[in-house]
Amino acid sequence: MILNEFTSSNYDKLDNILVDLCAMVMAGKQKPNTTLGMVAAAVLDPDGNCVSAVNYPDEQGRRVHAERAALDAYREQFGPLPEGCTIITTLSPCTEDMPDRHGECCTDLINSTNVRRVYAGYADPSQDETHKQFKLSITTNPRIKSLCKAYADTFLKDELNELSFLGSECTKDCSGHRAGYDWSKRKGLQQGNSPWSPSFNKGAALAVAGK
Repeated sequence: MILNEFTSSNYDKLDNILVDLCAMVMAGKQKPNTTLGMVAAAVLDPDGNCVSAVNYPDEQGRRVHAERAALDAYREQFGPLPEGCTIITTLSPCTEDMPDRHGECCTDLINSTNVRRVYAGYADPSQDETHKQFKLSITTNPRIKSLCKAYADTFLKDELNELSFLGSECTKDCSGHRAGYDWSKRKGLQQGNSPWSPSFNKGAALAVAGK
């Protein structure tokens, strides 16, 4: 699906923001040697201020998810979140343990704020939504949902269904191995030394070994 097939005037404000977030993801992935992920998020406050961000790796190679990145960016620009803010994201907030993620899951992060509404382009079927303290809505626009799903599937299908990564056995998925492997490649084949994730370190070792 081509992004310029969308005409923003056909959708309400939240869908317009989703289209903008998809454009951010697409622009990021077209950059050479990009470290941008495949999820983007925004914080929209009651005054109409909207701050967007794409997920990125921290200095240890762990992923700062898009919701955290957007919340951090909003606070840096406008200060504390006022009541009535909405988070818009191309993929519903994560709930599961992820060894390669920076900080707690995005659902717990949002629960700790005064945000009570999240609007997503696509719902991750692998996540448990039972402990969220906010209302999650998914776009009803089929073309936007299809585009957000296509972005999400680039890593959901590849990582959640893997049993091994370059010959190294994984547990639930290979996200830790993949994060360490990608980080080591970006850093010129460095060994990993993460105290949180042995699988991250193993992924980095696989890159160093030339796998």
